[in-house]
Amino acid sequence: MIIDFYKLISLLLISGLVYIINIKLFRSTYEKVEIHQKYSTDFLGNPMGGYVIFLFVILFKFYLDYLELFFFFIIFISGILSDIKIFNSPIKRLFFQIVVIIASISLSEIGITSTRIDFVDYLLTYKAINIIFTTFCVLIVINGSNFIDGLNGLVIGYYLIILTILFNSDLNIDLYFESNMLINFAVVLTILLVANFFNKVFLGDNGSYLIGFLFSIYLIRIHQINTGISPYFIILLLWYPCFENLFSIIRKKMSKILATNPDNSHLHQLFFLFILKRIKIENKLIANNLTSLIINIYYFSIFFIGVQNFNKTNVQLILIAINLIIYICLYILLNRFKKNLQK
Repeated sequence: MIIDFYKLISLLLISGLVYIINIKLFRSTYEKVEIHQKYSTDFLGNPMGGYVIFLFVILFKFYLDYLELFFFFIIFISGILSDIKIFNSPIKRLFFQIVVIIASISLSEIGITSTRIDFVDYLLTYKAINIIFTTFCVLIVINGSNFIDGLNGLVIGYYLIILTILFNSDLNIDLYFESNMLINFAVVLTILLVANFFNKVFLGDNGSYLIGFLFSIYLIRIHQINTGISPYFIILLLWYPCFENLFSIIRKKMSKILATNPDNSHLHQLFFLFILKRIKIENKLIANNLTSLIINIYYFSIFFIGVQNFNKTNVQLILIAINLIIYICLYILLNRFKKNLQK
């Protein structure tokens, strides 16, 4: 059976129970929309996405061993504490993530070993350097996933597209998982995507951290097993959350703003504002979903070209360069549009 209906039904039933308990305990906390979130929504609802994904990880064994499951759990819990405003300090969360990622990488066979740059690859043969480099990359993906989680369906849709692209490739993507586990994961993400579009379920910090951690580890392993794959294909797949993170740090530094301070100047927020004000779609929910859809359609087209040439570094670099040029040009234009509105 391709889709395991029994496990999926169990997942939905348990998630429903958790939803009820969660909303009873923390409803007042979830309804507080922070300033940087008001661009796209007036109500955040229940950040159940992370709970559903973590329950999926347990039921479908989306982990190598119990040690890896433990690290997934720790990342998940840190996100929950952030969602309920207990773990509020970004610096403390960042330090905590670094410790967890270093421990996870050090105690496993995970590591980035190839960049196709001889000098860098030589340095990566040293265990300590490899751990530091891999930790940095995973950290960027985790927090980048959180950064782009500002529109309905943007993060869930983005990672669902990555799965869809991998399904249609010649790569070994099953790794050590149970047969058809990834198809079931795609089904769960699709359900979450629909619920997210209708403002019923959100990822929250627990979901965005967890999905970023899951996919970064998973894609590193895909690169380790598929020896012919260009490392830049993996970079292409994770480019958006990674660049959003790095670009945000740079622009805040240039504006003399603390990198840890949230704001409403991410590209997806500026694009949402443009659709809301310029195209004049008055319904926030429709504008929110439309913005997310346009962004993800763009990345689907880029990934589709990339997966046809997953072993060709030059093609991957061209696609990454296209992403970079489009991002920067769009950001300049949309930021100028925002400033004109404020005059």
